[in-house]
Amino acid sequence: MRIAQVITEALRNTIAQKGHGRVAFPGGRSAVELMSELSHASIDWSSVSVTLVDERAVDETSDASNAALVKSTLCQNAAETATFEPMFIRDNAQQSADQLNQQDSPLDIAVLGMGDDGHFASLFPDEIAVPGLADGQRGFVATGAVGSPSVPRISMTLGQILSAQLVVLLVSSDAKKDKVLDGLKSVDSMNPVSYLLASDHPILVVWPDGDMVTLRNGDLYES
Repeated sequence: MRIAQVITEALRNTIAQKGHGRVAFPGGRSAVELMSELSHASIDWSSVSVTLVDERAVDETSDASNAALVKSTLCQNAAETATFEPMFIRDNAQQSADQLNQQDSPLDIAVLGMGDDGHFASLFPDEIAVPGLADGQRGFVATGAVGSPSVPRISMTLGQILSAQLVVLLVSSDAKKDKVLDGLKSVDSMNPVSYLLASDHPILVVWPDGDMVTLRNGDLYES
């Protein structure tokens, strides 16, 4: 089974059980092929809310906008009836995070990409774990200017991501796979993905060749 099938089945089951599903996707290129495939999936998309795991504080007309990428890639074809929920909803990143934290934001599926430096969402490496990574808080945090392009961002916290029943980590290169394997050896704030892998929540990891494994408490299980 491929990851698109896993997510399709999970959304169908969630809609059958609850009447509605909510799924979050990353920006960047790692999920583009997956989102394009899902846009054709036979799902009751009118019962699905689509949002982001993180966003750059830029206008949606910018090439750096995660919202623009997800809307143009996923919210098309069969999925054009899905409801899209943006994250950059105020004048700046902090105001947006504050407003998001005042809303009820249940999450059923979280799809994550990761960077070569081990960051996921917008939880980047630092000598001390950044807010939202190791403090257990739920919801959303704002960052300063980080990443490429270097702009302020809004990010789901690790706790918010782990509130989803299904958490998927897309590992799109061998270099990133090595970062994941390093993260299984020790928890390190300079390798943020290690905190995700050390959680007691099952993480479905998709390797560059499409093979899938499940990680939990730093242990690896074949899927």
